Amino acid sequence: MATVEQRNHAKSFLRKAEEYLASAEANLVAARHTVAAGDAIHAGISAKDAVVTELTGTTIKAKDHAVAAKQLRQALGRRPEATSAEKALRELLSSKADVEYGVALISAAKAEALVRRARALVDLATRVVRLNG
Repeated sequence: MATVEQRNHAKSFLRKAEEYLASAEANLVAARHTVAAGDAIHAGISAKDAVVTELTGTTIKAKDHAVAAKQLRQALGRRPEATSAEKALRELLSSKADVEYGVALISAAKAEALVRRARALVDLATRVVRLNG
């Protein structure tokens, strides 16, 4: 169980996730697909940080993104959404290098898929942090 300070950190991570998601959705509507994809990735990462901090009291910042997905899965334990959340985060993180460092622009279809994954993670984070469940 997280302390009051840790819960406040989780809430801050959730607010960041919500802001990134709102930006991703606005950029998607404006046909700025690469930027939408980047915002979606950051929304997913912040959502992971919110969930993990709420459930465990801390979150790990590692260069190896596979660690982040594992950490999310472990924090969620036996919850029914644990597998789908881990998969969504892995899919977001697997696109990070192409989106942020690649030379190709991201397609509308790819951006839409990434935003959907981010939305699912932010919804989960909202339930975990705000509803404490």
